[in-house]
Amino acid sequence: ILADMGLLDYATRTHPHLRRHLSVQGSATNYEAINLCRDLFGIQRAVLPRVLTLPQVEHVIAHTEVEIEVFGFGSLCVMVEGRCLLSSYATGESPNTAGVCSPAKAVRWQETPFGTAARLSGILIDEYKHDEPAGYPTLCKGRFAVNEETYYALEEPTSLNVLSALPELMRIDVAAIKVEGRQRSPAYVTEVTRTLRAAIDAAFADPVRFAPKPAWDAALGKVSEGQHVTLGAYQRPWK
Repeated sequence: ILADMGLLDYATRTHPHLRRHLSVQGSATNYEAINLCRDLFGIQRAVLPRVLTLPQVEHVIAHTEVEIEVFGFGSLCVMVEGRCLLSSYATGESPNTAGVCSPAKAVRWQETPFGTAARLSGILIDEYKHDEPAGYPTLCKGRFAVNEETYYALEEPTSLNVLSALPELMRIDVAAIKVEGRQRSPAYVTEVTRTLRAAIDAAFADPVRFAPKPAWDAALGKVSEGQHVTLGAYQRPWK
C-alpha cells in the first residue's frame, strides 16, 4: 500500500509480482488519477479519501477497472488525505512525511483540576471535563477561541460509521471497507473488525431488509472518537 510515486515506480520495476495498492495518502479523488496510476504502476486497488459523496464514489467506480476501497469506520477527517499539512504547523511533521497526523510522540495528556487537557507539541488543543468523552488531539478537531467564543472551529471529534450504508456500498461495487488501524490498540481493531464482519455478512445475506443491529451500534459507539458517529461526506450534498 503506497502513496509515494517514487516507491510505486520502484515496486513496479523490482517487484512486479506483488499486488500494488494506492494508499489514501495518494490523494486520488477522481478516476483519471486512479487510471493514471494503473497505467504507470499497475495498481490493482485504490483507497479513496473520505471527502467524496456516495454518488461521487459510484462515478469513480463506473469509470475504472481498479478495485475501489473506502473507509468504513474511524476518525473522520474533513481534509483531503494526502493534501493536509495542518499538523506540521504544530509538530513539524505531516501525514505525508511521518505517516500519521498528530504523531503519538507529540501528544500529551495532562490532568488538571477541571479535567483533562490534550496538548500537541505543548499546544493546548482541547480540554475535557472529567465526565466528558475525549477525542485524539488533532488541530482540525481542536477547540479554539475565535471572536471571543471557544468552540470546535473546524469539526467536532467524531467517527465515520457506514453500517447503515453497507447495502448501498455493495450496490455500487465497492471492493473493500477500510478500518483505521494505525495508532489504534489491538482491542480497538478487534472490536471494529468483528462488528463490521458480522454486519457485512448480514448485508450480503439480505441486502433488501438489512438494518444495523443495536448491538453493533453499541459496540462501535464504545470506540468512537468523542462517542459521536456519522456517515460523513457520504451523505453530504457537496459536489
